[in-house]
Amino acid sequence: RRFRYKPTKAVQVQSRIKQLEKIELIEVDEVDNSALHLKFPPSIRSGNYPVICEDVRKAYGDHEIFRDVNFTINRGEKVAFVGRNGEGKSTLVKCIMEEIPFEGKLTIGHNIQIGYFAQNQAQMLDGEITVFETIDNVATGDIRLKIRDILGAFMFGGEASDKKVKVLSGGERTRLAMIKLLLEPVNFLILDEPTNHLDIESIQWLEQFLAQSAKAVVLVSHDRAFINNVTNRTLEITCGRVEDYKVKYDEYVVLRAERREQQLRAYENQQKEIADIKDFIERFRYKPTKAVQVQSRIKQLEKIVPIEVDEVDNKQMHLKFPPCLRSG
Repeated sequence: RRFRYKPTKAVQVQSRIKQLEKIELIEVDEVDNSALHLKFPPSIRSGNYPVICEDVRKAYGDHEIFRDVNFTINRGEKVAFVGRNGEGKSTLVKCIMEEIPFEGKLTIGHNIQIGYFAQNQAQMLDGEITVFETIDNVATGDIRLKIRDILGAFMFGGEASDKKVKVLSGGERTRLAMIKLLLEPVNFLILDEPTNHLDIESIQWLEQFLAQSAKAVVLVSHDRAFINNVTNRTLEITCGRVEDYKVKYDEYVVLRAERREQQLRAYENQQKEIADIKDFIERFRYKPTKAVQVQSRIKQLEKIVPIEVDEVDNKQMHLKFPPCLRSG
């Protein structure tokens, strides 16, 4: 620009023009932060204890899932239900929701409004309306002005919001069901595998929302990082019992390992004690002079309550994959 009209600089100017034309512009990805500042409709303040569980037991015929379950969830608390597959995490959720019969007492607290995300939640959506209409039907107040931002945060941007629900994939329906739930003015969320079919950005958004929310949350998920970032208390269902750890998931893992070591030591000591008692009984069973001591040992043996050691599922740690040919 400075030397465009100076004849003595004409060659340099033309060189600079060609250099400028060859420069490839670097594009910076745009970041849509609109959804990060959304304010969802307020809910009624709940009582102090959303759920009180007293001596709950569940069994299917002779197969006992869990017994003597006792815990209280406090207002605003974020609780993870953890345990191996089949131990009863979703079963306990269904007991709280009164979807299945159980023994014992479960009390839902004062002013509690439950928002429940089940693993089959997507099947309950109306397939004849659009994605936008699904959310518009439940949105209220100023949040209606942000519907497209919300949908965009969950990968329903642009024309995707005008699709009929019935043409959505299973994953898309799951995401839509999650948005619909979050827009309901509830104060207690029960979420069973909510991150299934969510992309990383949606998971991070949901994670932040739940962690900062004043709502109480019960969470069942196989996503350990998600659990750790959202919850502050861990209820482990193992061997038909519920162990209560009032810590985040990472701390729970450490405490569980320590508890299992203690269980193993106690179990080994008890097995030695049982073996010693049985040995005494066998040695002196037919000696009249030892009859009183033998009967005493038999009664002692009958009163021993076996110590259970929590099972650890390490199946995936010992897999052997088929060998391949050595490459060049």
